[in-house]
Amino acid sequence: MNLFTKFSILIWIILFIAAAIMFDWFGSREIAENLVDSSGTAVEKLSDTGDRVQEAIDVVSDTTEPVKEEIKEKVAE
Repeated sequence: MNLFTKFSILIWIILFIAAAIMFDWFGSREIAENLVDSSGTAVEKLSDTGDRVQEAIDVVSDTTEPVKEEIKEKVAE
């Protein structure tokens, strides 16, 4: 299967999904709305986790800074 055929199939699938949502075939609007809601929840959870990890990194960096300075002073001697 060549590259053009793969892209063509992908485009047709995307067009079919878009038409299904537009015309509410197979209850696809509700499925799409649920998918968007759940992806929004996932983004919120990932954001919260990222914020917590960044805070932990900042705490570790702040607590190790005096040690780094002390090591630099001893190495410079």
